[in-house]
Amino acid sequence: MTEGNTWNTKRLFDALSTLMNNERDPVLGSASLALIEGAEQAIKVDLHEFGGLSVFIVVAGEQIIVDTLLIEAEDVTDVSAFNDAVLRSREMFPLSSIGIETMPNGETAYNMFGALTADSSLANVVTEILTLAENVQRAVIAFESFFSQ
Repeated sequence: MTEGNTWNTKRLFDALSTLMNNERDPVLGSASLALIEGAEQAIKVDLHEFGGLSVFIVVAGEQIIVDTLLIEAEDVTDVSAFNDAVLRSREMFPLSSIGIETMPNGETAYNMFGALTADSSLANVVTEILTLAENVQRAVIAFESFFSQ
């Protein structure tokens, strides 16, 4: 983006689509992209090189939120110990945080997410997406002893 401009979800979707359609430079590797319409538009990026990990992107006011499911709470064997481990892990996952969220189906899940300003460059948005995917992989390995599956 140029100075003074900010992304909205549709413009960001169009820019990511253009970037992904550039076969000479597949920055996101093998991925698919969809614009989800609803109360709030969202972008869904399925990262095939990360096992089909789905990342959701929403531009909300002055922020871009990049978010993905880490684990459903029912699949955590010791919630108290897991929460303690997560709260002590902030240095393990650069640019990402872990939170608890109630999903649309009413289930509770742990999500990993990052945020950046709505006037960030497209390159920074892509970095956030890829960093989040790498951090999810690291988190699954780091916390696997807490997961029932």
